[in-house]
Amino acid sequence: MLALLLAGILSLGAKAPATAPPEADVRKADYYYLEGLRQQSLGNYDSYFTLTQRALELNPDDEFLGMEHGKNMLRLSRDSASIADSYTLMKRYVDDNPLDFYNNLLVASLALSLDREEEGLELWQRLHYYNRERPEVTAKYAEVLAQTLDSANMAKAIELYDSLEVSEGPSINLSTQKIRIYYQRDDSTAILNEASRLLTKGPNIVDFNVFAADMYSQFGDPDSALVLYNRALEIDPSDGVAYYSLANFYHAQGDSVAYDREVFKALQQESLELSPKLEIFKDYIGALYGDSLQWPRINNLFQVLVDQYPHEEEVHILYRDYLIAVDDYAGAAEQASYALDINPADEQQWVALSSLWLTVEDYQKSIDAARRGSHYYPDNTTLYLIGSAALTHQKEYAEALEMLKKAKEIADPRDYKVLSDLCSAMGDTYYAKGERDSAYACYNEAIELYPDNFSALNNCAYYLACDDRDLDRALEMIEKVVAFKPEDPTSLDTYAWVLFKRKDYVRAKEIMDKTLENSDEPSSELYDHAGDIYFMLREPGQALEFWKKALELDPDNELIQRKVTHKTYFYE
Repeated sequence: MLALLLAGILSLGAKAPATAPPEADVRKADYYYLEGLRQQSLGNYDSYFTLTQRALELNPDDEFLGMEHGKNMLRLSRDSASIADSYTLMKRYVDDNPLDFYNNLLVASLALSLDREEEGLELWQRLHYYNRERPEVTAKYAEVLAQTLDSANMAKAIELYDSLEVSEGPSINLSTQKIRIYYQRDDSTAILNEASRLLTKGPNIVDFNVFAADMYSQFGDPDSALVLYNRALEIDPSDGVAYYSLANFYHAQGDSVAYDREVFKALQQESLELSPKLEIFKDYIGALYGDSLQWPRINNLFQVLVDQYPHEEEVHILYRDYLIAVDDYAGAAEQASYALDINPADEQQWVALSSLWLTVEDYQKSIDAARRGSHYYPDNTTLYLIGSAALTHQKEYAEALEMLKKAKEIADPRDYKVLSDLCSAMGDTYYAKGERDSAYACYNEAIELYPDNFSALNNCAYYLACDDRDLDRALEMIEKVVAFKPEDPTSLDTYAWVLFKRKDYVRAKEIMDKTLENSDEPSSELYDHAGDIYFMLREPGQALEFWKKALELDPDNELIQRKVTHKTYFYE
């Protein structure tokens, strides 16, 4: 009979109930529970819950059924009352079945999470008593004792850690646990004694020397710490952790030169794992990035990392991000390419790669990256946008438009912003192709879909000005953009150009001056516009200076050449 079987195998000593339930109910309970197990094996967990609950109702004295139903309730409980009921059922079972390790472990952990500290301690003590061959149980019991912050319990915890050291051998982990307790007691002498004691157990173990050195460093004995760090490196001159710890020591001492030296040594050690190396590297780059004279040094270190870990995607991505930060976009694209060779299933990396090649005007590589990325992620409209921009730069207008039309087909029809961006890009392409009416139709559609598409507003306003078409509407559009982005040089340049075309030269000059102030690297077009505006304000000398700067940046521009040669404005 199931009840007898469970009592013999699972209950392990459960007490006999004072008043046994009717035999018929016991048999029904057995049937319900067995059917529940069958339903559970089929994945019908709701049925398992209901059938186990019914079995317990029929045979409430079966502690094993109580344990199972308690666990079921615990999985579904959302309020403290039902969790408490679950705990009561489960506690009744484990109190009578101390040898059921896993269920006792579950209830002991639950007791602590419910802030039943006293019961939790009793359960962990019992687990320790019956499972002395399990060091992980002893360690957990010691941890639970220490967390009470009771002096007697903390003393007991240290005794348990000492016993583990006898059976398992000395370790940094055990010493760390004891040191935590001493720290709670504010006993720095005991902390240093523990570090020294560990060192005596393994004077030629690098990790023990480093650990002891760390303790001496933290608790006010830097001279002893330095001796131990150096001893660790004498034992193993290639130990990366020792170099890293020594670097942190110098950093804490304010010795930046020594810190730099040891960081470099740490990063060059193959024994130091990648994860801590990257953490060191991120901190180090953050400290040195502001000094451009250090950039070659950082690049050299990156090359060391790349040589050590050529197949680690994270290394190439970190290098890519750094190169972007220092405006080396071609180098960043190269690292992004390496990362994608390792993991081609990184969607954002394809976007980054195609965008980086577009930034450095390597349009064919941008197109190739966008197409390859679209192969893996055919629904990513950003890749189509970038690829079409590169195709437009290469004057491959038909392919660019085909790519944008395909993107419109796959875009979410409810995502008006994405659709607007695609229409705006089509406008750019049509305008570059010389199909003005189609371009303006696309810009109008983009703005209708998303009235705050500032790129479409800016470009449409600019081209209207270039074509001397509907300048009132052009002014209205660019003023909306500038109201939102008052410091953006591109928007300000368009604003100045619209004003110029409207013959409002005084206001155009005011805006152009602001544009030049906000531009870190003014373009040829910007200098050309500035020259035109200044010429119309009868400042030909300054106009000529601007045209000359424009020509330096775009020496093949015939119109600017004529302006410089003849020192006058031409209406094309």
